[in-house]
Amino acid sequence: MSAGKRRDLVVVGGGVVGLGAAREAARRGLGVTLVEKGHPAREASWAAAGMLSPFSEAVEEGPFLDFGLASLELWPDWVGALEAETGRSVAYRESGKVRVALSAGEEERLQARIPWAQGRGLAVHWLDSEGLREFEPRLSKAARGGLLVERDFHVDNRRLGSALEEGAHRAGVEIRAGTAAREVHSRKGRVVGVELEDGTSISTPRVLVAAGAWSAGIGGLPRPLPIRPIRGQMLALAPASLPSPRLLESEEVYLVPREDGRLLVGATVEEVGFQPGVTGEGVQALLEGALRLVPELGKAPLIELWSGFRPGSEDGNPILGPDPDLEGLFLATGHFRNGILLAPLTALILGALMAGETAPPIPTPFLPARTRVPARSG
Repeated sequence: MSAGKRRDLVVVGGGVVGLGAAREAARRGLGVTLVEKGHPAREASWAAAGMLSPFSEAVEEGPFLDFGLASLELWPDWVGALEAETGRSVAYRESGKVRVALSAGEEERLQARIPWAQGRGLAVHWLDSEGLREFEPRLSKAARGGLLVERDFHVDNRRLGSALEEGAHRAGVEIRAGTAAREVHSRKGRVVGVELEDGTSISTPRVLVAAGAWSAGIGGLPRPLPIRPIRGQMLALAPASLPSPRLLESEEVYLVPREDGRLLVGATVEEVGFQPGVTGEGVQALLEGALRLVPELGKAPLIELWSGFRPGSEDGNPILGPDPDLEGLFLATGHFRNGILLAPLTALILGALMAGETAPPIPTPFLPARTRVPARSG
């Protein structure tokens, strides 16, 4: 690698995870350059719905729920500081969510979650069909009941991405948009720099790979990253009035209100590689799910269709922390549907670690060491 500009840290990837970590590292005194193949926060961070739902996303008690709840606790101060720095509102709302049961099976599955949730001190309450319709009168008459989750919130992820880009810039991060990283260079087990697709290089002792679904394409890593793209299609409606200020969700779709009157409907989960775009089948599934939840939405204009690629890992957990086999390499990828939720805690941990400071512990199931291929015996 030819000698190039030297920085304390190069962050590869400019979504909310990369921007958040870059901003945090710069605030701790590191000279940071962030490289992004396109425009910052315009991939999964743009395509997301902005739900902050640790309870709804966790299938059981365990490290993911703990990590999600810990990150949720950081959100008010984190977003408050960001808004104060930039003068930009990101529409963070502590609205709560109603998870609606449209079948006996859904009702049984939701009620089974209540004991362990309440045992953890989470504010969840069951609403029977009558109570649910008093609470959310525009829901389908087929609704058998619902689970009110008081601490499931949401944020406008597109506003958040723009604010984080500005916040990172204000913290001193050099942002190089339209610049893809080709390969991490190392010598004697240590990171020494990054080669870019344009043939230039940056000398650095630290690299953070936060490239989302594209993380596995970065060369020079100690081993292949088990990250793959998982497409999600979404759409937006413009109802005459929003059905609820809260998040609404069934097993088929979720509905997310926006301050401008749009209602987001999401999302498909598709293993199609990097095949872009929306499909008739995907749009049909989303619309049918939305109408089963709130029938009157059938009259609402359809105003936007889009898709994005979530970064999925083999075990469904993020890959976070320092790499065990290459000094100076840090990873923050594989957040799947929860990059927005986990961004504050991810930024805090990675920012501290990369600055050589004490950080909150990373759950063992999230550590990069788990991606090592076991040695064959015999």
